[in-house]
Amino acid sequence: MNASALEVSDLRFAYPDGTLALREVSFRVSPGEAVGIVGANGAGKSTLLLHLNGCLAPQRGSIHIAGEQLDSASLKSVRRRVGLVFQDPDDQLFMPSVEEDVAFGPLQAGLPMEEVERRVVGALQEVGLLHCRTRPPYRLSAGEKRAAALASVLALSPSVLVMDEPSTHLDPRARRRLIELLGALAQTRLIATHDLELVVEVCSRVLVLSEGRIVADGPTRSVLNDEPLMLAHGLERPHILQHHHPHRD
Repeated sequence: MNASALEVSDLRFAYPDGTLALREVSFRVSPGEAVGIVGANGAGKSTLLLHLNGCLAPQRGSIHIAGEQLDSASLKSVRRRVGLVFQDPDDQLFMPSVEEDVAFGPLQAGLPMEEVERRVVGALQEVGLLHCRTRPPYRLSAGEKRAAALASVLALSPSVLVMDEPSTHLDPRARRRLIELLGALAQTRLIATHDLELVVEVCSRVLVLSEGRIVADGPTRSVLNDEPLMLAHGLERPHILQHHHPHRD
């Protein structure tokens, strides 16, 4: 019996211009695990995320979600299991109000209105945005937009959450709220980010990508504390591992 929430095997992908973005990428993620995906610009992080719910199709290799192979036949069911939160929330929020954005996925899934309402309220409560349910997305702050985009994914009750640069453009207070929220979620989480301190606080494990390959996979603090490794792949040892942080014991 396959106990993995997600398994990627020998994944390879090149863009039409010939750029080889992923090279034989393989890893497994256990249910409930929080995994950071880090690397310099162009390392392949976003390309990898776009494969995990079928936005891009592997040119070689395979992806399994809870034992089910991701292919054209399983695409619809896999997308209900794997929720993707884009880097720019404006790409995800397109309805006249927050509640309509959050309701969109459950309505498309054919759920009854009572269940749709329950999910909208539950998702907005989880991200602390219930008071904004009737507000148009353009009137939200950057942090509120990110919370609304996350709520729109949580409303589909995915077992896996995939997030691309979730802390970009957030002020310190909104970033702190996001870190606390991500740490409290029960779903399996894969977070691609340049915010290495967020990875330290939220993720127990980290994958380091470089030129489309996984060059390190292990416990977050151990991997990110390896300064020669980090410098060799365009990264730096995060400040939180060098000095005491006021939000940690």
